[in-house]
Amino acid sequence: MVMNIFRLLLHLLLLAAPACAWAQEGFDETLTFPQIDSMLKDANDRRDVRRQGVLWYKWAYYELNTYGNRSLMFEYLTNSVTRFSRIGDSLAYFRVRAELADLLPEESSDDEAMLIQQGALDYFRRHQHTQLEARLLVSLTRIYNLKGDTTTASVFKKAFRERNDVLRDTLLEIRFQMDEVMRYQREKKYKNALYMAFRVRDNSNSAGYPYLATWAEYQIGHLNFLNGESALAIQLLTRAEKNDIPLYDTLRRNIYRDLAAIYGKKDSLAKAYDYAMKYSRLSDELLERERQATYQRLTHQFRVDAKSRRLDDLEEQKATIENAAQQQRLVSWALAVALGATFLLMFFMVRFYRHRLHTNRVIAEIKEQINQQTIRQLEDALRIESMQSMIEGQETERRRVAHDLHDSVGGLLAATKIRLENLSAKLPLLSENEEFGKIKHLLDDTIAETRQISRNLQPGSLHQFGLMKAVSDLISRVQGAGVPAIDFQHFGDFSQLDHTLALNCYRIVQELLQNSQKHAKATEILVQLSRTDSELTLLVEDNGKGYDPDRVNKGMGTDNVAQRVQFLKGEISIQSAEGQGTSTMITVPLV
Repeated sequence: MVMNIFRLLLHLLLLAAPACAWAQEGFDETLTFPQIDSMLKDANDRRDVRRQGVLWYKWAYYELNTYGNRSLMFEYLTNSVTRFSRIGDSLAYFRVRAELADLLPEESSDDEAMLIQQGALDYFRRHQHTQLEARLLVSLTRIYNLKGDTTTASVFKKAFRERNDVLRDTLLEIRFQMDEVMRYQREKKYKNALYMAFRVRDNSNSAGYPYLATWAEYQIGHLNFLNGESALAIQLLTRAEKNDIPLYDTLRRNIYRDLAAIYGKKDSLAKAYDYAMKYSRLSDELLERERQATYQRLTHQFRVDAKSRRLDDLEEQKATIENAAQQQRLVSWALAVALGATFLLMFFMVRFYRHRLHTNRVIAEIKEQINQQTIRQLEDALRIESMQSMIEGQETERRRVAHDLHDSVGGLLAATKIRLENLSAKLPLLSENEEFGKIKHLLDDTIAETRQISRNLQPGSLHQFGLMKAVSDLISRVQGAGVPAIDFQHFGDFSQLDHTLALNCYRIVQELLQNSQKHAKATEILVQLSRTDSELTLLVEDNGKGYDPDRVNKGMGTDNVAQRVQFLKGEISIQSAEGQGTSTMITVPLV
């Protein structure tokens, strides 16, 4: 299944390849098959080798876009590379060879693909072909991720980011995001894969690429299926099925396959059988297209390479292909019928078997469930109680220190200020003393700093006005010269939040802001609070130097954030890389 998805992804990327490439004479012409056929015949007669190379290139993408035939595409790109090599057209040679290498991980080996693309990358860099360089950086990132060499992949990923910051190529950005979806899916990080798939869908819709948006819709449904969310997967896959996008029958076939599998697991055998039949019929149709493509290739080879053969021989080959296709269709229908019969037989066998075992198993299962549930409840209660005690202890100590600072140290400082002012009134000449003025200024700064520390330890606005106002006051206090610019955004109603939840969210924002200011060396920070009926989302992003989350040593602040998120039964996601900034997203359930 993963290889089928990878083939579809490669298909889409190759469809986008001509639009991404650097403009060259003849490469961006839009030609029909009769035009390609006629012009190639003319180029052969004239012995125009460069024109032959361009037309073989156009024919390769025509085969892919019309029939999805990657084998013929590989053969025709090879013909194109051979001709550009013969005439010494280096730019065209490296360009087509790099696109040919995208097919090699399946046709040959990824090591060979890396060698080819690395050579092309060096050429494009030397000659400053930035657009082609950016495309290759995406391909190399994907190939090294497939090999498991994430360190080298990160180097190419960073280089691509730098190039595309200048190019602003939306299609390349979408291609990179699609690679990220597939990488996260291979690593079974389904939540990250879903997040990237949503970004692909939104960016594709905004940029006007409906076929890529439909691919993202399918991935969202497929990932929910892999994650066990059958109902949501059915909804999303059904919506993707309704998109009538040309050249997308391979994707539609995968949708039918997934829906048949989901309904089969849900014992909805009628729907499972219906989608299995759709899958079979579409497979037959794709087989017929393959037959047509093979016939056209054989016709062209007959005219160019074997003019002495008789047309009757070609018709005989065509009849043979048609007979083979007919036999394949019959086999496919037979398999579909057998699959339906097998589903029905398995359904009745399973029901009969379950009926016999139900009485003996139900009591044992219920007891085991009760025992496991009791153990989990006790463990959860103990863990929550421990975390609650720790967090309450921290907050109690903060309140005590805040009160001591305000009532004791603050009172003493205020009394000291009053005495200084009285002394200044009694001794007017003392006010003119420069050192006395510095002492009064230092005392005012100390009083202000004490009040600031007290407010940080115990935010009064949180109790009076709620989370949104408290966070806004916190940001106002840390704003100023020499600190990053902070953009605060909030969506939803935060007025009825539980105080414990609001306090912990406030502490999390406070800790993340301190980390960005102390360590990230950022110039801009985004703080965003969003609330729906079911969850609260907290996002803190900065454009600082970033870090590798798998290698950095966790400090007290990071541990406090993780403990508070765990206490709130939430989830935390950190996206960061060196030189890429840091994005921390925390989701807390409200029900």
